[in-house]
Amino acid sequence: MANIDRMKITDEVAIIVLTDRIGRVLMQRRALDAHIEPGKWTPPGGRLDSAEDAAAAARRELLEETGLTAALESRGVVDQIRADGTVVRFYVFTGCTDESQKDVVMGEGLTMRFLTRTEIGTVQLASNAETFLDMS
Repeated sequence: MANIDRMKITDEVAIIVLTDRIGRVLMQRRALDAHIEPGKWTPPGGRLDSAEDAAAAARRELLEETGLTAALESRGVVDQIRADGTVVRFYVFTGCTDESQKDVVMGEGLTMRFLTRTEIGTVQLASNAETFLDMS
């Protein structure tokens, strides 16, 4: 196993696994022209801004991408090693909302929908999406 401490972390990303009151998970289908994994489904999230902590980034990204706010709880960190040896660090947060699909304002991607776990099993997920979902 690689020693992450010795590798260069090039990107830090906040991921939000948000569920509605009946347990569906908010998922985003990435744009077809997205640089990474176009057209695949993943929980919403995005890069941390300079000097921004992960919790602040998670709240900001949730609002920017969905128009929603929620109390979020940190679930942990996932490091993904790229082929070039650099690392993307993902900070995973979970939360629950009383909002529904009609309240979601899509700020990015092709679509943003609350999906059941069964529905999630029928879509093409981004490579690390299952890891994030398993942390919720």
